[in-house]
Amino acid sequence: MYVCICNAVTESDVHDCVAAGACTTGQVKRACGWKPGCGSCTTRLAQMVRDARSNSPVETTAA
Repeated sequence: MYVCICNAVTESDVHDCVAAGACTTGQVKRACGWKPGCGSCTTRLAQMVRDARSNSPVETTAA
């Protein structure tokens, strides 16, 4: 499914960017080559990044 129709960015594209280390909407936008458009995708993108980050494994260090 498309997250951004203006830039033809899919959910898979966003997941790939986050898996590659993107932690913010700005980083995802830069990684996908996002150009300014209508902006209606920003809320959905931000939620996807938050969800992906909250579902990623948390690094722990042994004491």
